[in-house]
Amino acid sequence: MAKAIRVGIVGCGKISEADHIPGYLAAKGCKITALCDTRPERMAAVQEKFPALKDAVCFAKDKDLFASGQVDAVSICTPNDCHYPQTMAACKAGLHVLCEKPMAGSLEQTTRMISAAKKAGIVLQINQSLRYSGEYQAVVDLVAKGAIGEPFHARCIRGGNGTPNQNWSPGADWFVQKAHEGGLLVDIGIHMADLMRMVMGPADTVAGVVDTRLDHIDVADNVNALIRYKNGGTGMLELSWTMPGGAGFFEVYGTKGRIRMGFSKEGTELWQDGKKEPTTYPKGKRRNNSQRVFQDAILGKGKTLTPGEYGRRALAICAAIQKSSDTGTIVSVRHYKGDDAI
Repeated sequence: MAKAIRVGIVGCGKISEADHIPGYLAAKGCKITALCDTRPERMAAVQEKFPALKDAVCFAKDKDLFASGQVDAVSICTPNDCHYPQTMAACKAGLHVLCEKPMAGSLEQTTRMISAAKKAGIVLQINQSLRYSGEYQAVVDLVAKGAIGEPFHARCIRGGNGTPNQNWSPGADWFVQKAHEGGLLVDIGIHMADLMRMVMGPADTVAGVVDTRLDHIDVADNVNALIRYKNGGTGMLELSWTMPGGAGFFEVYGTKGRIRMGFSKEGTELWQDGKKEPTTYPKGKRRNNSQRVFQDAILGKGKTLTPGEYGRRALAICAAIQKSSDTGTIVSVRHYKGDDAI
């Protein structure tokens, strides 16, 4: 392998500009040597925005990049329905993969991805980027340290008044198209389900209601779910793309107190039994970044924080929510037990 890890960016849309490219440039030990996009103007745009990419080789087809010998690793930054086939192709080519969330469109596909990565001996990391947020990690750390005792209930509300193809990435209509495996559940829900799992542990069963209120899209834009965790605790997950004014709150209740994030401009509040006022933790800086962790995992300097198994865990909760809504029943979460498990 070259002194610097050679990276190819597959898909030059908003997430590549907002997260992957800046992340690799900050990691120092990586060099972006190739770009791939079906739209030449997108590759030209990122090269203009990031001068460090001016010498990157541009490819119109992912298969040509994978076979080029120009890269050691790739970031998959394409629409959701591309994640599975492109990751499988990259694994076959022996390339390390940092894949955007959701990992795939089905749990069966995630299992094949995990198996393919192990067979190829490469790092498969899923970009569950909120795990690198200082604010979110502070909540996880407080729970892990026993600051509120045993957690027994978590509540998460994330809402906005508009779909991501209108607000976050104008024109990226795949976000709201079933044909491209889009929708609120796998866009924001997969982040929040992962966060709730980090504080509550493995999920056991789910009761969910998934709605589409907007008449011009064919995917979920409102989600409500009640989750039972294996520790006996519960969680409420409330998501919306049609919430006037928006909302972003997260609470965890334990046997000795509670944690509240998003309620105070000062930061996250820790309320403990016996204390009349909360301890406030100001919004923290981002801890490391996904690309640096990916780099270290490739070099054998550490383990990835979000391997394929973790990406599958988050998707399993979202899949259970959807199935519960479809069937009108309480659904068990399908846990990963090995290469043959689905």
